[in-house]
Amino acid sequence: MPTFHQRLPTNAAGRDFIVGDLHGCLDLLHVELTRVGFDTAKDRLLSVGDLADRGPDSMGCLRLLREPWFYAVRGNHEDMLIDYHYRVVMPYASSSAATLFFQNGGGWVHDLDVEAERELARDLLPRVVALPYVITVGEGATQFHVAHAELMTGSVEEGSTWATLTGLPADQKPKRVLTDELLTDKVLSGMIEPLTWGRRLVGEVKVKQSTPIDTPAGKLLVSHRPMHLGLALTYVGHTPLKRMVLHASHLFIDRGAYARKPTTCLLVLCHEEVQQWLEPWGRDDES
Repeated sequence: MPTFHQRLPTNAAGRDFIVGDLHGCLDLLHVELTRVGFDTAKDRLLSVGDLADRGPDSMGCLRLLREPWFYAVRGNHEDMLIDYHYRVVMPYASSSAATLFFQNGGGWVHDLDVEAERELARDLLPRVVALPYVITVGEGATQFHVAHAELMTGSVEEGSTWATLTGLPADQKPKRVLTDELLTDKVLSGMIEPLTWGRRLVGEVKVKQSTPIDTPAGKLLVSHRPMHLGLALTYVGHTPLKRMVLHASHLFIDRGAYARKPTTCLLVLCHEEVQQWLEPWGRDDES
């Protein structure tokens, strides 16, 4: 059974950083960690998922899972990797698992030598399988979450049967942004699709009704509804954007690093600093 929710205590010894979708860009990560003065003895790095595929060093990024200072959630690319490699022992995975995997940058597995294939199968894949879908850090006013796509119930495709399969309480609407109290294994187990593939929340953002602000990490677009009542700040990736976006307590931080263009980058954000940027909007605005 997969891990749905992992809780971490507040990092009393050092700082917590959150990194956007890595997609094999280990070299860019090293540059950013040097820039922020990351201390592996006391700092922690939390990833929004999608460690592999598309970029130049998928194995290098997966090897980060061995580091005691590195934490990650499962994204859609982790799930595609798992479905591809374990499709025989996971009979629910369709015959198109390999096609989907390779269409989304999985071709790097063909370049592995025998030793690397063994490393992936015996050590790294079990670590990927063990990853949670949501990480919650700390408690109270400084609490924050890390997920891949969005914390919203219901199907990412309107009219599908996903809503009937969620197993959510009868009084819970098919489309609903979660709160801190709803981050339970029972709820999360019924919404893997939106956790890893959803783009509905970011699609709600209305640029003309939003406020752009400058931050040390670049432009941030604060939407007409920046915070969702009862949900702590939640870092997510999945959707490559030209700038960071804050909407419904979700801070979207994927800047499409794998594309290697002047308009893309890999974000490594210090949570303490982000809190200072977002202080004017608080965490309990009405939804």
